[in-house]
Amino acid sequence: MQILVAISICFVVTRAGAAPPTTPETTTSHGPPDPSNAASMARYIIHNSDWASIATISTLSRTNHYPFVNLKSLSDGPPSNGTGVPYLYMTQLDLTGKDVQKNNRVTIMVTLAQSDYCKQQSYDPQDPRCARTILTGRLLKIPQDAPDYQFARNSLFSRHPEMETWPKDHHFYIAKINVEQVLVLDQFGGVKNVAIEDYFNPPTEFSDGVTEIPKDTDKSEIFVFNILK
Repeated sequence: MQILVAISICFVVTRAGAAPPTTPETTTSHGPPDPSNAASMARYIIHNSDWASIATISTLSRTNHYPFVNLKSLSDGPPSNGTGVPYLYMTQLDLTGKDVQKNNRVTIMVTLAQSDYCKQQSYDPQDPRCARTILTGRLLKIPQDAPDYQFARNSLFSRHPEMETWPKDHHFYIAKINVEQVLVLDQFGGVKNVAIEDYFNPPTEFSDGVTEIPKDTDKSEIFVFNILK
């Protein structure tokens, strides 16, 4: 007789300055949530995306004040530890880095087209069912003495280990997007506007790398630990 035992442990640590726990390297094994739950879909796409298209207001002389798009590696937490907060590794030498020095308002777009899901479903990347999440907010540099700095650093380097070898003279810094708007397109019928509170508190039954955050928790001090054995 074989016995299967499932143990799920979830901790939310909010004490300022506490170090986030070590998270085992796991990968997402389930497909996206039902389109009827836009908040869960948004968090799923953000957590399972390694990069994002990022839009800024250009500071280039020939395209000054025009929209500008670039690509940035992304993480909202280690593989099994999504928080919904997009972390990025920035440098002022980069075009996007120069733009946000003048105007830090940004929009990022991530899509399931990054994975094999849409191809497996025979969805074109522009098909609404090949779901995408669009986040708008302000890009903020995280000071090294901030409570969430080490967690943000671990979130990026655990998913993008090459970052640790990037040139020191480029003066990379860790940043996050203070999310002000969440849009989801995952079905025919138009885009869905997800409330910020819902985005940071998706249904508890959606637990694939995403954990619900208590409503009274300071989002800047969140460390989520979710183990599945």
